Amino acid sequence: MNRVELTDRVKSWFQISEDEASDRHARRRLRFRFIAAGILIPTLLVFIYYALLARPEYDTEMMFTVQGLEQQPPDLLGGIGLPAISTSTNDGLVVTEFVTSSALVRRLEADYGFDAAYSGWSLDLPSWISPSAPIERKTAYWQGQVSANYDSVSKIISVNVRAYSPEDSLRLAEGVMAETENVVNALNGRVQDEAVRVAGEEVASRREAYNDARQRVIASRANRATTLEGEAAQQVGLVGQIEGQLANARVERAAAIAQFRPNSPQIRAMDEGIRELEAQRDQALRDARGGFGESEASRDVSAQTALLDYEFAQQAYYAAIQAERQAISQRANERRYLVAIVPPRPAEISNYWGRFANIFAFAIAAALLMAIATLGYSVVKDHME
Repeated sequence: MNRVELTDRVKSWFQISEDEASDRHARRRLRFRFIAAGILIPTLLVFIYYALLARPEYDTEMMFTVQGLEQQPPDLLGGIGLPAISTSTNDGLVVTEFVTSSALVRRLEADYGFDAAYSGWSLDLPSWISPSAPIERKTAYWQGQVSANYDSVSKIISVNVRAYSPEDSLRLAEGVMAETENVVNALNGRVQDEAVRVAGEEVASRREAYNDARQRVIASRANRATTLEGEAAQQVGLVGQIEGQLANARVERAAAIAQFRPNSPQIRAMDEGIRELEAQRDQALRDARGGFGESEASRDVSAQTALLDYEFAQQAYYAAIQAERQAISQRANERRYLVAIVPPRPAEISNYWGRFANIFAFAIAAALLMAIATLGYSVVKDHME
């Protein structure tokens, strides 16, 4: 091989290398353009959507808590970040569930212009919902427009309502506040009202028996005055205690029947306890009416029995009154009240400019997806080669 041939071969080798390098650069530029288009085009579409199509939203914030009249015991676990489960905690969780429920949507739809706030047609199709849409779709839409959070440590419920005008957002937020207050007031009202009603009926029944026994005593004393012996007084006190326990047991059963089925184990156990107390009372009455000795029985059994019946009726009547007062006091103490810490106020600015920050997040997500797609393409290509 002479020098000329060697030179020609070296030149041809360099020429091939330059062509291959030019090919790689072209493919790299094409790949870069494809990746750039995959990132820029979706990001540009999102920008156009936020700038021209998406309707700006106004956010109305409110914060409130649920409180009662009874004193709460100290929460020892709260100091280490483990708050105890209490009645107020359950109330807060119930409220947060109610705020996103279909029951609230129906009330907002009927009284607070839900359809007027969200049914206006727009090119932004996800931003409106037809007034004739089923309640399930409206509830799903509402759950995207409201957020409710409960802090179990501070017992504060935070609610944010979003709409497409300040007036609509404020009106709906006030509706949420009003309807939530109604629910809070009715949380324990049914159970306690039933207990007070049964206690009142017990008082009325005992009052009638007391009046009858008093009339019999008056008639008996008109014939002959009698007095109770110490043993009779003790027996009267025993029956009075049993009557007080029986009145309280009936009130507790009335409160429980609002929560449990009549044939549930809890109600059956209460019924068994009431039957036992009634049996004890009847036995005590029989023992008292049987007399307190031969001398006492021989003097005036009928007058003594009338007087004993009067004392028993009086004890039962007073026990029923005490049970009624206790039920009324318990109903007042267990009432729940909604206290507004931050009441709803009109929103002054929308989220029009703030949502453009989402474009950067979308661009980063698109870049990551394109990187993963490119890497996957390279792996498949290398494997095929």
